[in-house]
Amino acid sequence: MLNERETNGIPTLYEWAGGMAVFEKPTDVFYKKVLHDSLLEPVFKHMSAQHQLHVAHFIAEVFGGPSIYSTEEGNHFKMKQKHLAKHLTEQHRKDGLNF
Repeated sequence: MLNERETNGIPTLYEWAGGMAVFEKPTDVFYKKVLHDSLLEPVFKHMSAQHQLHVAHFIAEVFGGPSIYSTEEGNHFKMKQKHLAKHLTEQHRKDGLNF
């Protein structure tokens, strides 16, 4: 994770947002909501709470947070491979953005 000392005193977006809980909460809300969508529910119904945390960690890392995702949970290549295997359509993507 970049911290303010490494960015000449300028906080990362992760730090500015308020830390990990700020990324975990909306991820949790998203995963609860998609289970009520007829198109998305079959895609998400078997995903664990641990998966939700991985997603929150990935997003947090992108915004300058700790590198938990890339060092402990996976990498971008593996994530893309898993998503390709889901055969998501453009409609899945559009519906997912509505949450």
